[in-house]
Amino acid sequence: MTQIRQTMWIIVVAMASFGSGCAEEGPTPDGAWKVSVEGVTNTCSDSTTPYSESFVYQLYYEGSSTDIDIDGESFASGVVSGCNLTYSSAVWMEERDGGDLQWQIDGEAVVQGAAGGCDTSDDLDWEGTEVLWVVDTEDESIEAGCEYTMTVTGTYVSQ
Repeated sequence: MTQIRQTMWIIVVAMASFGSGCAEEGPTPDGAWKVSVEGVTNTCSDSTTPYSESFVYQLYYEGSSTDIDIDGESFASGVVSGCNLTYSSAVWMEERDGGDLQWQIDGEAVVQGAAGGCDTSDDLDWEGTEVLWVVDTEDESIEAGCEYTMTVTGTYVSQ
């Protein structure tokens, strides 16, 4: 009976050690901004349906380079120069009824962190523009090279 207790104790300790090692969190972002993305112009279709969506952009800096994540997923990478940020996403593929579509986003923004000091409008810490452009398409109703232009505005929420 003692041998069984000893074996059980070893298993319990081993499982507790294993379980505690799995609880690692990813790196902490250097800053996060709650942004609103609003469609402004559209050369891809005749649709007048406005685009509007909110996200939390999390930035991770390495020198002047930065990665932008949304919900823990990589969205874009870019370069920071003072308060100015330029960035590009990877090329994304979207499956559509009319055929697959490949698109990419290029953006630029004035970005202000907790310390302030950047030239942004009152109550805003992120002011910029994103252009989603169609890289390639099998959908005959959308031309390659067309663009959706969006404004991106937001506030700093955390580090």
